[in-house]
Amino acid sequence: MRGYILVPESVSCNVCKYCGARPIIAMADVAEYVVKCPNSDSHYHTEPGLIDIEDWNLHNIPSANDQVDVAPNKAALDHFFHLNGAIISLANAD
Repeated sequence: MRGYILVPESVSCNVCKYCGARPIIAMADVAEYVVKCPNSDSHYHTEPGLIDIEDWNLHNIPSANDQVDVAPNKAALDHFFHLNGAIISLANAD
């Protein structure tokens, strides 16, 4: 036996926020389990007990720094303006 169980793909769970790995379920003690990163014990893991995917998901929310900035750049501001949240080309501003 491997000593851990892969979380099935049908279960919605976030990947590790440090390395991007999908978590595993490992036995901690008799009848106690942890959801943890398979790559490092120093990454977040749940408290021993029942399998707690919800706790894993709460602690592995992707960082806002990883999000893509979709705001127009300064050069684009010369040719576009905002109208009630929409970006309109000055050519169509008549």
